[in-house]
Amino acid sequence: MKRSNRLILLIGLFLAVAAFVGVIMLTGSTGSGTVTPTATPPPTTAKVVKALVDIAAGTKVAASMVELAEVQIVAAGPDTIPDTGLAIGKTIRRGVAKGQTLGYSFFTSTGAESNVADALPPGLRGIAIQVSQTTGVGTLIQNGDHVDVVISLKIQNLIEDPVNVGQVIKVGDPAPSVKLIVQNALVIGTLLPAPAPANPQASPTPAPSGQVPGQGSGGSQQAPTSLDPARFEMVMVAVTANQAEVIRYAQLYADPAPDNISLVLRSPKDYAQVDGNGDPVLDENGNPVIIVPPLEKTDGVILKTLIDKYLVLPPGILNK
Repeated sequence: MKRSNRLILLIGLFLAVAAFVGVIMLTGSTGSGTVTPTATPPPTTAKVVKALVDIAAGTKVAASMVELAEVQIVAAGPDTIPDTGLAIGKTIRRGVAKGQTLGYSFFTSTGAESNVADALPPGLRGIAIQVSQTTGVGTLIQNGDHVDVVISLKIQNLIEDPVNVGQVIKVGDPAPSVKLIVQNALVIGTLLPAPAPANPQASPTPAPSGQVPGQGSGGSQQAPTSLDPARFEMVMVAVTANQAEVIRYAQLYADPAPDNISLVLRSPKDYAQVDGNGDPVLDENGNPVIIVPPLEKTDGVILKTLIDKYLVLPPGILNK
């Protein structure tokens, strides 16, 4: 009996020692094997889109014109574009040199140009034309667009006075005449009026649920949704010396001013040579091939033109 008790005590002691050693090993393993998380180092580079060729304002960007480059993060900013897909297919509104980094702002006109001379093609002059929402395509004309210029005049018919030599006699009232005088003019800059200052006394109405304040009904900074007769745009176009003279004459003597000059927006597809897939054709330097559509002969319009060619019914007195 004593012998069996000793055996039980030895077995119990062995198990206690084994358990103690196990606890020590586990405690040591946990302390020495704990992995301390390390902070991920901040990135030092960023992806940006750069121009592979010179890109003129008004050009629709193709995949062959841009590349994705990696630069130091200090050289990137909130305006830089991190993916070429965000630039391809969009019309650029600022001339870009080969190797220059593109930004989101390059694809919008600010309406506050400070330098238009650099955008002038050789041999052409820049002239400013004031247009309204009606005469300026809703004041949506942007840098790089092409426009035609239409003037409207009220011309007084005159005949020589048979009695007083050197004098003239007015015949009837001034009659309107409309003519397209300039075609394919390049827009080199635009100026829009500054937005009206917010009224600090006005209390904005809370926006409906789910709507961002200022972007719908009730917002204090809501964009106008109707025509504003006071809204205008100054559009700078590149013209020849003769074209500048005609435009200036219309600005001075046409009636009614200033709505006597209208700008007609041209399609950018008229100026870009494309292949069968619709992609721009590039020259040996990788620049898009620009074409100039032929000049179109127009009739000009007076009342007689409307009656004879367009079969507009004349007033009853003219039928007699």
